[in-house]
Amino acid sequence: MKQKFIHPPLLLLLILFSTLSAQQTVNNAILDLDKAHYKISRNIYGHFSEHLGRCIYGGFWVGENSSIPNVRGIRSDVVEAMKRIKVPVLRWPGGCFADEYHWMDGIGPRSQRPTMINTNWGGITEDNSFGTHEFLDLCEQIGSAPYFSGNLGSRTIRELSQWVEYVNSDNVSPMTELRKKNGREKPWNVPYWGLGNESWGCGGDMKPQYYSDLARRYGRFMKDFGNTTLNKIAVGPNGNDYNWTDVIMHELGNSIWGLALHYYTWNTGEHATDVTEKSWYNTMHNTLVMEELVTRHSAIMNKYDPGKSVALVVDEWGMWHAVEPGTNPGFLYQQNTLRDALVAGINLNIFNNHCDRVKMAAIAQTVNVLQSLILTKDEKMVLTPTYHVFDMYKVHQDAVMIPISLETDSIDTDQGKIPALHISSSLDKDGKIHITACNLNAEENEKLVCSFNSFTVRSASGQILTSDKLNAHNTFDEPDNVGIKPFDDFKTSENKIEINVPKHSVIAVELTGDLNLKSAEVDFSKLKPGLSFNFYEGELNRLPDFYEIEPKRSGSINNVIYPEGTPANNFGLTYEGYIKIDKEGLYEFYLTSDDGSKLSVDNKEIVLNDGLHAMVEKSGSLFLSEGYHNINISFFQRGGGSGLNLKMKAPGGEKEEVKDGIFFHVEK
Repeated sequence: MKQKFIHPPLLLLLILFSTLSAQQTVNNAILDLDKAHYKISRNIYGHFSEHLGRCIYGGFWVGENSSIPNVRGIRSDVVEAMKRIKVPVLRWPGGCFADEYHWMDGIGPRSQRPTMINTNWGGITEDNSFGTHEFLDLCEQIGSAPYFSGNLGSRTIRELSQWVEYVNSDNVSPMTELRKKNGREKPWNVPYWGLGNESWGCGGDMKPQYYSDLARRYGRFMKDFGNTTLNKIAVGPNGNDYNWTDVIMHELGNSIWGLALHYYTWNTGEHATDVTEKSWYNTMHNTLVMEELVTRHSAIMNKYDPGKSVALVVDEWGMWHAVEPGTNPGFLYQQNTLRDALVAGINLNIFNNHCDRVKMAAIAQTVNVLQSLILTKDEKMVLTPTYHVFDMYKVHQDAVMIPISLETDSIDTDQGKIPALHISSSLDKDGKIHITACNLNAEENEKLVCSFNSFTVRSASGQILTSDKLNAHNTFDEPDNVGIKPFDDFKTSENKIEINVPKHSVIAVELTGDLNLKSAEVDFSKLKPGLSFNFYEGELNRLPDFYEIEPKRSGSINNVIYPEGTPANNFGLTYEGYIKIDKEGLYEFYLTSDDGSKLSVDNKEIVLNDGLHAMVEKSGSLFLSEGYHNINISFFQRGGGSGLNLKMKAPGGEKEEVKDGIFFHVEK
C-alpha cells in the first residue's frame, strides 16, 4: 500500500492510500517555498537535565577537585559536546525531583549545604553541591538559556517568588543581597519558568481545575524584574489527556507563555540493544503517536488561542527502555542505538513541521539517563547515535520551515501501517534548503524525489547516520561504531533532487541555489509615500473581517502608528500598501500589540497576534526578493492598555523599528 502524507499550511497530517505498482515505488515530496514563513524555534532542540541517576552527579558535575578536566566543577568534555550541537535551552532540576526540591538548600558554601534524600530516583542521599549557581554556570558555559521547573507540589508561593527574585532582581532587596553574598553580583535573568511538573502525577496528583487555580496563584506572585519577562509554562497533559489541555487553556490561556506536553515512546519490555525487526517497527509506530498528540492538542489550543500566542512545549520526550542489566533501576540508565536515532529524527521532524505551535522541546535526558545524548564513565565519554542526529539537525535552528506535501510508501506492522519515510525541511538565512529524512524501513532502501517551486538547484551535499545492524551503538571501548558520514547517493536537476535513502537511516541534505521569489507588479507613477489606513469604531474581542465593516474615516500615514485623533479605547485600524525591499534575503518581522493584530506580506499571513492581551510581541519570517511587496496590518483595541509597534530585521542587520520611507501606497 502507499500512503500519502500532506502537510498543508496548518501542517495537519492526512493519510491517503493507493495501490502500489509492481515496480519500486517512488516517494514524492513537494516543498512549497511560497508558503514558507513559520520559523523553527531553536528552542525545539532543547534538553532536560534532572537530579536522577548520574545525569547531574557524574554527568555534568564532577567537582572542582576531580582529576577529570573541569571548569569550576563542571565537566569540560560534556560542555564542549553540548556547545557543538548548539544546545539552546536546558531544563532543570526536574522532573519529579522538582516538586520536592528546596532551592535554598543548594546555595551558599557547599560545605554548609544540607543533604537531601532523592525519594523519586533511587533513594540516594544528595549533598546539594550542584544548585542554582552551578546550574546557571553550566548554562553560561554551554551558551544555553536556563529553564527552571518551580516547585508547586510541596513548597510555598513565597519560596518560588523568592527564587525568581534571587536570580533575576537587581533591586535592593534581601534576595538580591543574598545572591551577592554568595558570589554573583549581576542577575542571571532566567526567562523560562515551569509552574510545577506533572501535577497530574508525581507533582501532586491534582485535577486540572485545582491545578489551574494553584498555578494562577503561584504565577501571580512571580514578578518580572528589569527587562526580563517571565515566560511561564503551565503543566500540560500526560499524553492523550485532551481534557487536561482543554481545562488549562480555558482557565490559564491568557496568562501563560507555554503549555507542557509529556510523551515517552515506551519500550520497558526489552533493553535498548535488544532490537528485533518486530520491536523496531513497534517502536516506530509508537513514536509516531507524537504526530497525533501534537495535532490534537494544538487543535484544542486553537479554540482558545487562535493567534498561537501560547507555545506547545514538549519538554519531556524520548525512548524509555528497560534499564541496563546490573544498574540501579531508579537511575534509568540505558544504552542508545540506531533505533533511538530514528526516534529522535522522527520527533524532531514532527516538531519542525508543527513549529507554528511547538516553540520549545526538551529530550529526556542529556547525560546518562533515558535517551541520552552523552554517556560518561569515570574519565571516559561517548556520544550516542541520538547525539549525532541533533548534530545533523542543528541546521534547522531558527530557519524557516518549508511546508511539505509527502506521498510515501506504507509499512505494515503489528499495530497498523506506518510511513516508510518521515521528513522535514527548512530555508536558512543564507538561502540554503535543508532536508532531513528518516527511512523507517528496516529492510529496503526508499527512493525520494523532492520537487521545489521558486527554487533552482545549483549544488547539493549530504550526511548520513546508519549501520548494518539495527542495534548498532557506541560503547566506551568502541565509541565510533555509529557516526555521521558523508552522503552523496542523489542526483539533482533544475527544480528537483532524487535521493536514494538507505534502509534504517537518517540523512540530511543541504541544497544551494537561486530563489525565484517574485515581487509585486507596481505602477510606480501612482505610488505615494506612506501607507493608507482605515479607522473603525467598536468593542471587539477578536480581529474581524474589516472588509465587511464600513470605516469611520480613512487616510494615509508615514508608518505603523496611530493616526491623529485615535481614541484611547475601543477601535480598529487597518494599514495597507507596499514595503520596499532593497536586498533579497530572509526578513524577520516583529509585531507587538495590545490588543490583537495581524501582519500579512504578499497576501501571506506572517504574524497573527490576535485576542485580548497586554503588549505581546509575535514574530514571523519569510524570504523576500528585491522590489515592492504588498503589506497589510490589522489591529484592534478594547479597553485597558493600548499599543501597536512593528519592527524588522533585514538580512545581516539588527532588529529595529521600521523606518519611514520604505512604505508606499496607491492613492485612491
